[in-house]
Amino acid sequence: MHNFGDEPEPPPIPSELNSDYTDEPFANCTRCGESLKDFPGGFQISKAWKKGECVFEYALCDHCRTQLMEEFSQESKKRLAQFQDEHVNLESGLTHCSVCGTAKHAGNEAEFVLTGVCEGDRLLHGLMVCGQCGESTQKLLSQHTKDTWRRFREDNFPGPPGDEVFDLNPVSPVKVLV
Repeated sequence: MHNFGDEPEPPPIPSELNSDYTDEPFANCTRCGESLKDFPGGFQISKAWKKGECVFEYALCDHCRTQLMEEFSQESKKRLAQFQDEHVNLESGLTHCSVCGTAKHAGNEAEFVLTGVCEGDRLLHGLMVCGQCGESTQKLLSQHTKDTWRRFREDNFPGPPGDEVFDLNPVSPVKVLV
């Protein structure tokens, strides 16, 4: 677990990052099933909404998130990192799109992704990406990365969200990529 020392303790994970299917905080990694509560290195939660309904959600322990990112093409990782450096405001939090700045409830609430980097019961970093900006990042992904993401969905989710669910790539604990 992180020792926050003289730093203020991060806020608790907000309820909007709880599972919409269980109405409870995520307890286990979607990929490996390990408990997230005490996982060293923390974990990531991502949830996507379309037409005001949560259509896709997952939590990945740091190990599984790192493994999945390693499967992405170098080309995609480079493009996403450059996009983040040039366009993403990491201070927007869960209330405004980190790319365009639009407030979540300013007519954009029908389609968006929330991502939180967490440790224990604390939110270390959170961001929101509206559907329009999320779709624009899809153009940055190589076919190899899109296939990797499709396999992740097929291996971990029995039903379809389909390809229409915009980018939900795992984030780096230092550099947040959506």
